[in-house]
Amino acid sequence: MSITNANRLKTKKIVSLFPGIHLRKLQRVMNTSFNTTRYHVHNLERSGEIVCSNEGGHTRLYPIGLDERRMGIQTAILNRTSRRILSALLESGPMGNGDLSDLTKLARSTVSEHLESLRSSNVVRRKVSVDGTVTYEVLGREDVEEVMAAFRESLSTTDRFIDLWDI
Repeated sequence: MSITNANRLKTKKIVSLFPGIHLRKLQRVMNTSFNTTRYHVHNLERSGEIVCSNEGGHTRLYPIGLDERRMGIQTAILNRTSRRILSALLESGPMGNGDLSDLTKLARSTVSEHLESLRSSNVVRRKVSVDGTVTYEVLGREDVEEVMAAFRESLSTTDRFIDLWDI
């Protein structure tokens, strides 16, 4: 197998393990030049083996077959802070910014920023009660739990993934 094919195979495997990975993060993980990484990503996208999406100034990469909702969830859980907030909401149910801040030990401004990002990705919903209390809840709880579980599994898979470096 040529080096080009090995790098392309590694690229595809990493994207399948970490859907929503940034192009730059992929480049660091692959330990190749940015141009080499971009070359393989371009060819994989052209051949229909991965999907590229430009979000917030970043090129994110996804395996084929993810719908837009799943892409949003994948993007959200790649961020450690957003993942922490989502985990808290999944475990404790709907809650406000202050409660989330206390539970996650994050600054309220940080929680607000990530909640807004999660809201724009349609992963959480903001609800305002009659008395003006604002709470946030996870939308499509089952989908989010499933993606979070797959993400945790992919993290444990990375130990086995090291073998791919020798391809």
